[in-house]
Amino acid sequence: MSTPSIERTTSAVAVPAPPVPEGEEHDAARPVRGIARRIRPSGQTLIVLAVIAVLLAIGVVLGLPFLHQGPFLPSATLPWWVLAIAFAVTETCVLHIQRSREARSVSMSELPLVLGLFFASPVALFAGRLLGCAATLVGLRRAAPLKTFFNLALFTAETAVSLAVFSTVSSWGGGHIVLTWAGAYAAAFAANVLGGCAIGLVIAVHDGRLRPRALLEEAFGGQAAVPMVVTVGLVAVTSLDASAESAWLLAGFGLLLLLAYRAYASLADRHLNLERLYRFSQLVSTSPEIDQVMSTVLGEARELLRSDRASAAFVGPDGGLIARVRLGASGRLARSEEPSTPEDDWVLQHVVAGGQPLLMPRTTRDPDARRWLATYGMREAVAVPLKGGTGVVGVLVVADRQGEVRTFEQNDVLLLETVANQAGVALRNGELIGQLRHEALHDALTGLPNRTNLQRRLGSALDDVRTGRTTGAAVMILDLDDFKEVNDTLGHQQGDLLLVEVAARLTAAVGAAGSVARLGGDEFAILVPDSADENRVLRVGRRVLRALEQPVSLDGLEVEVGGSMGIALAPAHADDPAALLKRADMAMYDAKTSTRGLRLYEPELDTNNPRRLTLVSELRTALQSGGIQVHVQPQGRLSGGQVVQVEALARWRHPELGNIAPDEFIPIAERSGLIGPLTTYVLDSSLAACAQWRANGHDIGVAVNLSTRSLHDADLVEEVDRLLRRHGVPAHRLTLEVTEGSVMADPARAVALLHRLRDLGVRLSVDDFGTGYSSLSYLKRLPVQEVKIDRSFITSLREGSEDVAIVRAIVDLGRHLQLEVVAEGIEDQETWDLLASMGCDLGQGWHLGRPMPSEELQPWLRTRDSARSRGGLRAV
Repeated sequence: MSTPSIERTTSAVAVPAPPVPEGEEHDAARPVRGIARRIRPSGQTLIVLAVIAVLLAIGVVLGLPFLHQGPFLPSATLPWWVLAIAFAVTETCVLHIQRSREARSVSMSELPLVLGLFFASPVALFAGRLLGCAATLVGLRRAAPLKTFFNLALFTAETAVSLAVFSTVSSWGGGHIVLTWAGAYAAAFAANVLGGCAIGLVIAVHDGRLRPRALLEEAFGGQAAVPMVVTVGLVAVTSLDASAESAWLLAGFGLLLLLAYRAYASLADRHLNLERLYRFSQLVSTSPEIDQVMSTVLGEARELLRSDRASAAFVGPDGGLIARVRLGASGRLARSEEPSTPEDDWVLQHVVAGGQPLLMPRTTRDPDARRWLATYGMREAVAVPLKGGTGVVGVLVVADRQGEVRTFEQNDVLLLETVANQAGVALRNGELIGQLRHEALHDALTGLPNRTNLQRRLGSALDDVRTGRTTGAAVMILDLDDFKEVNDTLGHQQGDLLLVEVAARLTAAVGAAGSVARLGGDEFAILVPDSADENRVLRVGRRVLRALEQPVSLDGLEVEVGGSMGIALAPAHADDPAALLKRADMAMYDAKTSTRGLRLYEPELDTNNPRRLTLVSELRTALQSGGIQVHVQPQGRLSGGQVVQVEALARWRHPELGNIAPDEFIPIAERSGLIGPLTTYVLDSSLAACAQWRANGHDIGVAVNLSTRSLHDADLVEEVDRLLRRHGVPAHRLTLEVTEGSVMADPARAVALLHRLRDLGVRLSVDDFGTGYSSLSYLKRLPVQEVKIDRSFITSLREGSEDVAIVRAIVDLGRHLQLEVVAEGIEDQETWDLLASMGCDLGQGWHLGRPMPSEELQPWLRTRDSARSRGGLRAV
């Protein structure tokens, strides 16, 4: 707990390893034999020998006059072998303090020194200290010869100085007890100053320059603990002088003091390591990039274990070495792909395959460990598994502990394993973040860039155009022809395979000219940057379409696939991503409707349909002024003809253009954002009419269609609930119809919204069933109570076509799933009767009743009931 002389000397004599030249840092795994070996240049060795000679001279000159004297206090005599044991114990039980690249060690060697000054002859003191410390240096620490000679010379000089100072000071004043104590303090202090000067001089030799301030720090630093240890020694002296039997108490007290001291030292070291681990975990947790993580891991591992070298080796799935990474002297990461050596295979087998750490201290006798250390010029090393998301992905290694006082121990293995575990978590987080980033910007099915990715790339390409770095760019939008038929006929699995094949063909056709993205469904986009040549872009577009001419084999069938493509150029057609994509989309729709296959955008495409632009503003006016009417078409039970509900149908009679078909104005409402107000208007009018019918004794429900956009409206459920409450209509008298395609546009969101509507009590129906994603698993997912068979299957039932089997299968499916089945498009009694015989529940069509204004339903019902009572109607 006082003088750091022995172990500081140990560190100072060891010449540090020469640094790796900056230009060689790229070769991370090159076997450099001898890099870590302590090579003592001849000039430095001669200076150290000169210092040894001076120390021996001091010891002889100052110690020789006292050799004939006996013990200072004759009341108790300590033989040399007791002192040798005491010095060996105190030099073994030391506190190692790492400072920079040197390990400083603090011991309680003043304690046996003070006892020797009082109770041993000078000869016994010299012999005990030199023999005890020599045993520690040679037997325990296996110090090099030069280091051993230096330390023994220093101990000789320190002991001689202690004897001279103690004898001089204690002789003042006739041997007064206070001056005797002062002599002991002065002797220990003088010995420490001499040791600090000698060590500072050796350090200056190795540093290549003498710094007076550093020399003074070495000479007078570390003196704070000296008075405490000397005081303990003087207490022991007083006790032994009074009674020799107190030696047993003093021995027990000394042992307890040593144990407490070692516990404190261990606790202090652990506290320091915990602080460093906490800082390390903060650093790696805020580093999502793999390179930054590895740089932090290697740097902190090197610092935590106070080592010169830190590296990592990564292995492939077969366990073979694929890459090495090390931290260079400048703090930069250096990589190499050196093949593994036979010695590496031994380490990989133990650490990667076995999953166990490897401790290779300086004193290791393992021949495999010694060969591996020698291969890379290391004195000692620790290797632990580095784990990633798929198991052990590599080995983390630290080597060559700084200074030569301590080697790696089991505690260092645990510490490095903690670092490796933290590194593994950070690496997995980095992999996860990278994976999430990739998934956010790429289509999951085809692996192509998605719409977000395309918009980023397109924005970057247009920035280059605006700044003059490039002359232009082009974007193409491709929509596959008749893709829906492939899904309907062969199923979605084959449809997905078709999309994957198309993506591969498009990528191959475009090549280095640009990049392909999937926008969603069967729509793709192609970005051609740095191209203002219209002809070149058109050639790329034709090449893409030709790539689709060859049929695709799906489920044993040769499927023809084609596409329609629209092209827009920047800056000729637009200079921002949204506008350019919109113009390419316009060109694509024109190509599809005109069957041209490929269409370059022209300004006329924005104005060639003025009716569409006019209808957008006039539809908004019609919604505000009540220009939209709600007609209803009855639905009756096929078994008895009773009308149980009606379907609400929006109708628009334009004051100038006349009747505008729903197939025309509803898509306009969806594209212009008016579908929400239109849906609310139809719901409000229908429920108002339903309330009026119920008030007049007709308990008839109403069905309203929902569009794809309505299923994405987060406020729809609250709006439906508000309107039901407003008109006092029970929720079960309202049926909301959705198409299969509208649900599958965003299944997760749509199904969640349908469940909320079902919880409200509203009935749900699948409209146009059989034309889209019809399947048992699909129906089981939806919280519906009804399916409507599309009219395309009903109109030809009388002819006995294959539609009969399809309709019968749908009816049976609905019965097994406890769903009501509605057939729409019934135009004659024969079809009505056929459906009734199949077990279909409800029918709708002109045979029962044509669509009519909602206010005309009650007169129609009265007329129909009157005719039925007179027997003028059969089933209906």
